[in-house]
Amino acid sequence: MADFLRDMADNGSQDDTVAAVERIAQDLVEDIEHGRVRGDTAEELERRLKAEDIELRPEAVEALADDVEEEASR
Repeated sequence: MADFLRDMADNGSQDDTVAAVERIAQDLVEDIEHGRVRGDTAEELERRLKAEDIELRPEAVEALADDVEEEASR
């Protein structure tokens, strides 16, 4: 399982958002596995984060999206 929390360690987010980001990332993994998401993972991740008023640095979104894709491909 991907370590989403490790990626959150130095992304500029506050601690109270870590659990929400982990949940969003895990939901995205499941949606990709079930074929409910097509297209760019980073864009979808950023859309979901913004829907919950969570803003991360672009490099943090990319790193997390890479982990999501890796986890979904297992």
